[in-house]
Amino acid sequence: MKIQHGILLCLSALACKGSENKISRLSQTDTFHQVPTNMVDVLWVVDNSHSMADEQEKIADRFGEFLSGLEEVGVDWHMGVISTDLDDVAQAGVLRGEPKVLSVDTPGYLDLFRERVQLGTEGSDKEKGIDAAFEALSFPLVVNVDANDGFRRAGAMLMINYFSDENDCSDRGGLIGVEGGQACYGQSDKLAPVAELIRDYRGLVDEGERLMVSAIVGPAIADGCEGSKPGTRYQTMAKAFGGVQGNICDTDFSEIMADLGLEAGGMSTSFILEHFAVEESIEVFVDEDTIGPSAEDGWTYDNEYHVIHFHGAGVPPRGSRIQVAYDVAKNDG
Repeated sequence: MKIQHGILLCLSALACKGSENKISRLSQTDTFHQVPTNMVDVLWVVDNSHSMADEQEKIADRFGEFLSGLEEVGVDWHMGVISTDLDDVAQAGVLRGEPKVLSVDTPGYLDLFRERVQLGTEGSDKEKGIDAAFEALSFPLVVNVDANDGFRRAGAMLMINYFSDENDCSDRGGLIGVEGGQACYGQSDKLAPVAELIRDYRGLVDEGERLMVSAIVGPAIADGCEGSKPGTRYQTMAKAFGGVQGNICDTDFSEIMADLGLEAGGMSTSFILEHFAVEESIEVFVDEDTIGPSAEDGWTYDNEYHVIHFHGAGVPPRGSRIQVAYDVAKNDG
């Protein structure tokens, strides 16, 4: 959570003397703390179309790896599972199973999660995972007004995890009357713009609450993964909200589920800056140490969403303070 920031600007003509032909830069320092999360509400958004049986089984098999990241820091968690199918109005955005909300106090929660995450493969071939999550977290739901009561808690971090081997097809009515999942690709101009979806997601959390979105989806090139398509819309959501990105085609989800568990337990690897930054001006400090740019053991900057991503040994440890100093880009805002 960002707790403070400072702004410095060359305002006076005297201070800027000799710089008449230069544009003064706004300098910014954003401060974050790597604090373990006390409460986290985790929404699993699972593709239930015909090609997802194996992937659902892999999530179920490796759920223990996810839980280990939470158990290490004693996080108070809620979990719920929904599908990507919004065509079935009675189930659209509705948490599956009974009880709908799982917690550490739910008897047999491990087996219950494994059962409900294996949703079957009879769902719509227009996978609308982004909007399915939005509907699940918007109150009231269209049909089942009280269906998801008790899942979201004030002050808890919200974590949304997409699992799909197709791209998102959230169209908000743009494809009404158009049959078949191929329309999601052939008429992609009728889908809801991802920028609009990002804006709506920001309204899902109150001030001081954190939202993290992760995407385990098809890669750009899916060798050996028959039928998978690149999940670019899901990936864009994960970039915007600093979550884990994984490959749905992986044969084993051990590492993916472990990474998700660490993130849910408060080990953030990405931080959204207050402004767009001039990349060459960025300086990153973790406690008293300077961290250099590196895609292996340092940080990289996503200029599209003004996000700092940490990698490898560069991921800030629990309890650390992260400061990012930078010049604000001219195109900010």
